Amino acid sequence: MRILSIRIAMLAFAIFLTLAPSGVWAYSYGSADTEDMAETFKLVVSSLEQSPPDWDGALAAHKARRSEISSHFGEPVAVTLDNNFKSRKAPETIANYKAMLLMNLDRRFENTLESISDYAKAKLLLAKAKATFDTLSPYVEAQLPSTEMERLKKDFNTALDAIGNPGLFGVGKKEADEKVLKATVNQIYSKIKPFFPFAASSGTDQGSEPSGDKGTNQAEPNTIEGTKQHAPMTHENKTNSVVTLSVIGGIVIVGGAAVWWARRKGFF
Repeated sequence: MRILSIRIAMLAFAIFLTLAPSGVWAYSYGSADTEDMAETFKLVVSSLEQSPPDWDGALAAHKARRSEISSHFGEPVAVTLDNNFKSRKAPETIANYKAMLLMNLDRRFENTLESISDYAKAKLLLAKAKATFDTLSPYVEAQLPSTEMERLKKDFNTALDAIGNPGLFGVGKKEADEKVLKATVNQIYSKIKPFFPFAASSGTDQGSEPSGDKGTNQAEPNTIEGTKQHAPMTHENKTNSVVTLSVIGGIVIVGGAAVWWARRKGFF
């Protein structure tokens, strides 16, 4: 009887592990393969690249994300983007949205460095940095040879490795290497930063459009130290408990049905 109970429990647990989506186990910082700022960028660009440009659609996407843009990157950045929409100049608007994504890459790298002691959180934040980078990649590829692009992609693997790994019950544990992580994210950031200068509106404290060196971006620092203060990640901290409980409940029902079926078939 005891062996039978153990078998039933093992089957139910195996079914739960198989059916449970990864989100059930993840930290509550949102989906790892999506980045809200990048998704907004895609909506803005796809709207403005229509003929004629869909300014209403682009502006709606911008307004939905504006408060976060202001919170994370400063009100002058949000005001500049507001003015870009008012001027209805698609190239300038798209260019500054690219620069805003660069700021977001800096933010995610900073967050990753700040969270290096928390493996799951650091890994997720690095994934969001990668999602931001992937969105900018087509524009970077137009500026860099394929060999350098491949190097940048490998750098993300190096950064992931530098986060370390807690292992399973200590087995396979690897300590994080903050020095390597910092050097790697700075290498990625410094390589693509020159391609996305931010042209601030006159009257904002970000200054005017940089002159001379195309790579000068007055909205962002030259290095990432993991010490910059960003607004709390309130948006990522939200989870839908109803959905989570519904998923778990559904898995329990399916698992129970599978155990019942297995017993009827004589597997136990």
